[in-house]
Amino acid sequence: MKTLITRSFKLDEQQKQQLADLGLAITYQQDEAAEVADPEQYETVIGYDLFSHNDISRFAGLRYIQLTSAGTDHLPLAEIAERGIMLKNARGVYSAPMAEFVIGGLLQLYKSSRQFWQQQQQHQWRRLRGLQELAAKQVCIIGAGSIGCALAKRLQAFDCYVQGVNPSPVGAPGAAFFERIWRPEELAEVLPQADIVILALPLLPATRGLFDAPMFARMKAGAVFVNVARGPIVDEEALLAALRSGRLGGAVLDVFEQEPLAADSPLWDMPNVVATPHNSFLAESNQQMMFKVIYQNLQDYLSRRKN
Repeated sequence: MKTLITRSFKLDEQQKQQLADLGLAITYQQDEAAEVADPEQYETVIGYDLFSHNDISRFAGLRYIQLTSAGTDHLPLAEIAERGIMLKNARGVYSAPMAEFVIGGLLQLYKSSRQFWQQQQQHQWRRLRGLQELAAKQVCIIGAGSIGCALAKRLQAFDCYVQGVNPSPVGAPGAAFFERIWRPEELAEVLPQADIVILALPLLPATRGLFDAPMFARMKAGAVFVNVARGPIVDEEALLAALRSGRLGGAVLDVFEQEPLAADSPLWDMPNVVATPHNSFLAESNQQMMFKVIYQNLQDYLSRRKN
């Protein structure tokens, strides 16, 4: 089975052999922006952003796409569905590191870590009053997929009360980590209850610009807003207004409407904002987890291909 693998998926020699043993004849292409030679020969593509630079219609023999990302919003999804191409994302690969990253950001805000760091630089011994606890906070996670469930599991261990919002039922064991799963049309009802609102949902036409000024106005005064999903789900001007007005007590932001975040963005300098460069998914486990997920998905595809 002729397979194209781009630079976004790196293999050691043992992993290369394991894929060869599955029957994959692999071509490696470092640059996803470069034109693929003889694209019609490939049945399988493993990578991230190849089809932003190469017309998928030229891949006449394509039957299977394996992404190294959780998000699929950068793909020509309509054509993929129309042609019946099987599409798999990196579900589960980034869930644990992203969940830890969110909790780290929340604790930075609640425990005033930035102020303590500044005091340490100045050799200044001064206690800070008014530190908050994560325990007993009401949390609303919008998007109860793999990342949302990983977040709920860890926040439950902090004695938080975790609500989820998801368009479909959440199966075991993820559902056990939520007090309740709400439907998207009930979002306006759950938002005013939440001390922390976390976005972990995909970017779709229905979710683009979901968090606008009216949505922020529904949130509890002083709540913390977290986005590790996709930047365009949020109206950034509305977010800035909510932070400036005090409607939001703070924000943990790993994704933005435009990336990289502009050097003159006010978000960089806000004392109640933790801003990071789309970094929450990175961890030492990525490579091992990625191979495990991709290998299992390929086994499943090959099994179906035989039938």
